[in-house]
Amino acid sequence: MDESTDIAGLAVLLMFVRYVNMNSFEEDLLFCKPLLSNTTGVHIFGLLDDFLTENQIPWTNCIDVCTDGARAMTGATAGALTKIKEKSNETTSSHCILHRHALAMKNIPLCLKNVLDEAIKIVNFIKSRLLKSRLFKILCDDLGSIHNTLLFHTEIRWLSRGKVLTRLMELRVEVSSFLMDHNVTFAETMNDVIWLF
Repeated sequence: MDESTDIAGLAVLLMFVRYVNMNSFEEDLLFCKPLLSNTTGVHIFGLLDDFLTENQIPWTNCIDVCTDGARAMTGATAGALTKIKEKSNETTSSHCILHRHALAMKNIPLCLKNVLDEAIKIVNFIKSRLLKSRLFKILCDDLGSIHNTLLFHTEIRWLSRGKVLTRLMELRVEVSSFLMDHNVTFAETMNDVIWLF
């Protein structure tokens, strides 16, 4: 269960379910509903309770709830987990492993963090504007590159950092050429031997 705010500022509640189907586990999106007013635990629980009631899903089917550990989810008095456990005594809770990894990555060495931050700025410079993205794609196609786009970094999925860096290095020549025409500062970074290695 995750409460998230999208790029337009709309708060949404995402609920995924994992269940046994035949002899294997399956995972699906149960629902994605907007949180129109507050994003408190009471409102989050209300959306979930309404959905389960409307679809005649008994609370006894709720065995465990995995969250990001936000106060709205885990608050002792008004947290969504507290309200869920009032409905279903047998429900347990766990902290999402992806969020644990993201928290662990906050303590990386400063020199590595600076390289990652600079790489993300370079990628965002190219991908943040549609025109720049299209021009970069054309450049990659003209040069016969193995890829024609860079990857965005997702903060919560810390493994995406490695994929972003790998793609940036695979397209190092193309990125450097593109930046020479558009941004001198980033072009210098892409040609800095110390930064690259």
